[in-house]
Amino acid sequence: MCLAAKPSALGATIGIVKVFISSLISGYEAYRQAVVEAVEALGHQVIRAEEFPASAGTPQQACLAAVRESDLVVLLIGERYGYPQPSGLSATHEEYREAKESKPVFVFVESGVTREPQQETFLQEVEAWATGHFRASFSSADELKTVVVRALHDHELATAAGPVDEAEMLARARALLPNGRHGGAPRLVFAVAGGPHQQVLRPVELEQDDLARDIQREALFGEYPVFDATEGTTTSIRGGALILEQPSASVVIDQAGSICVVQPARRNRDDYRTGMPALIEEDLAAALARAVRFSGSLLDRLDPVHRLTDVVPLAHLSGTGYLPWRSRAEQAANPNSASIHANAGAVTATLTPTRRHRQALTHDANRMVEDLMVLLRREIRG
Repeated sequence: MCLAAKPSALGATIGIVKVFISSLISGYEAYRQAVVEAVEALGHQVIRAEEFPASAGTPQQACLAAVRESDLVVLLIGERYGYPQPSGLSATHEEYREAKESKPVFVFVESGVTREPQQETFLQEVEAWATGHFRASFSSADELKTVVVRALHDHELATAAGPVDEAEMLARARALLPNGRHGGAPRLVFAVAGGPHQQVLRPVELEQDDLARDIQREALFGEYPVFDATEGTTTSIRGGALILEQPSASVVIDQAGSICVVQPARRNRDDYRTGMPALIEEDLAAALARAVRFSGSLLDRLDPVHRLTDVVPLAHLSGTGYLPWRSRAEQAANPNSASIHANAGAVTATLTPTRRHRQALTHDANRMVEDLMVLLRREIRG
């Protein structure tokens, strides 16, 4: 089981906010200036390509470095896509890709224009992350200035709880890891802590019957089931956390919106029972994918207004002993013989950087699972 673990408001907490403006420059001067005026009216700092000094690198290298330096990105999408870079993407598209997983992106879409096909495709990619970004439309510079001011102000209020502290989030995610409740059987754990750290659920909300019922229904019969429908489920409140347990699995959520999902690391598959016990990579990947997507869906249920903007996810294997790590093909080809690996303890995998935008749990789950699986495999195989 997992363990429970006057400037503007944002400026007062983390200082002046650095805002990078991402858009075409030619033909967009008036719109970019409107964003500058909106940002500076709230006492924040604009980062824009027009003011970059000469450097040894390419202009696009300077822009991508500025994206990384910024606290948030304002993305303006009009009718033109822009010239492709060596990557095949426009400069604006590259800047968006650089920003989307690590910081807030405010998307402002020009209305009443006919977009180039590449620009329409770019917009569709952005809208696939729609619930992870602020999005608004505009048709004039004055309207754009108004909606940018409103968006920045709303963001200040939403993040007034404090800055996003990656180290603190990682510590909370690690604190969720199992304490041996499920015995010595191999377990796969996915834990995720959100930030900025704040109360997402009041104690009375944590005890509401409909919350436990909703979670249990999704865990058993939802799109990404993490429970076994043949096992019984118990519900309890312990240590300030809501705990749903089965003999071989559990889901834990706490008042900060942290989530921990425990599943068996080995499935009771008939085709594996006659051979040497092993950790089957495809089964682990499928279970981890369910846990990641289940957690993303559950977080939207717990925090529909997105007070938590970022997450730190981790994957953990415990109780594996000296079980070999094998693919299905390897197990089928040689079920009675395998290399025994040196690592007999629990192993934990975290991403680099550990902090991700919360929408990565749903919109970038496949890549997250692939990376975590590679890291777990390295640790097990040594």
